[in-house]
Amino acid sequence: MRKTTIAGLILLAFCIACRFCRPVADFYAINVYPLISSVLSFVASALPVSLEEIAVLGFVIAFIIIPVRAIGKKKGFFRWLGKVAVLLMWLYVWFYMGWGNNYYRTGLYRRSGIEMVSYEQEEFNRFLAEFTDGLNNAADAAGEYDRGEVETEIKAFYSERVSTCGYSRLHRWQHVKRPLLNPLFSAVGVKGFMGPFFCESQVNLSLLDFEYPFTLAHEMGHLAGVTSEAEANYWGFVFCRDCPNAAVRYSGYQAILPYVLSNAWNLLPEDEFNTWKETVCLKAREDYSASRQFWIGKRVGWIDRFQSRFYNLYLRSNGISEGLKDYFGVVEMIMTMDASRLSVQQ
Repeated sequence: MRKTTIAGLILLAFCIACRFCRPVADFYAINVYPLISSVLSFVASALPVSLEEIAVLGFVIAFIIIPVRAIGKKKGFFRWLGKVAVLLMWLYVWFYMGWGNNYYRTGLYRRSGIEMVSYEQEEFNRFLAEFTDGLNNAADAAGEYDRGEVETEIKAFYSERVSTCGYSRLHRWQHVKRPLLNPLFSAVGVKGFMGPFFCESQVNLSLLDFEYPFTLAHEMGHLAGVTSEAEANYWGFVFCRDCPNAAVRYSGYQAILPYVLSNAWNLLPEDEFNTWKETVCLKAREDYSASRQFWIGKRVGWIDRFQSRFYNLYLRSNGISEGLKDYFGVVEMIMTMDASRLSVQQ
């Protein structure tokens, strides 16, 4: 057996240990991932384009070439199967050693000693009022922002503030990347994604201007080691909400608005929901509708449905029991984390 295959099996055993033993996953997240992400992203920084897509394409080509060569050279079935198994092993190892083992670490609430808030009508109404005021005020004052400055501020936010919660610091060479297959991501409504093979944050080139700051903050949350989509939404929102630039604040409020609408619709009587909805300013409502129609127009039905089912299965298989519904947990998380912060201050 080749030495590289033996090394791969050792790494595979470590990844499996992370999946089933939380202390091992915690060790990876705190001690291993920061080093690996630094090295991989430093290598990737040499090119402005996405190496993630190139890596995935390379694996796809390899999976095609192996059986074709096996048939052409008339190699035995088991020899062909062995080569496929080795390639699958390295795909799994690279994905999980590069980033994926973060899924199995102790959750933020548990390691921070925070208890999730239970639903209370009064508290939810207070959250709605504060959220609506913040949204309307940011919409009224929103002007211009510089994308380079926003990226720098996001890195500082994660390095100085979020890293205290057990996440990796971000580095100067970790810049947002441009997807090579941007139309494909638009076809499934993906505004951004975190690449696990080279630890690259990438955002869709078609983003509307007010969508960019939050989307980048969300994806850089994943780069810091955040795996929960609700939590990545939370940190992205907190960065935007606390930013002195009104345009950046507006980006965060707009991004969370769909989740607030969904929660309000499910929790409030219809008349109260309609009354609250009218308190949202006209600009915010128009931008929400414009964004929704813009991305619906870019989606391709069958590709979108396939991607949604695949990603839902992927999240569930990695310990995110809610699957795609995890995104909607951001409202609960904002209320929980804000309540915890207030209790500490008191």
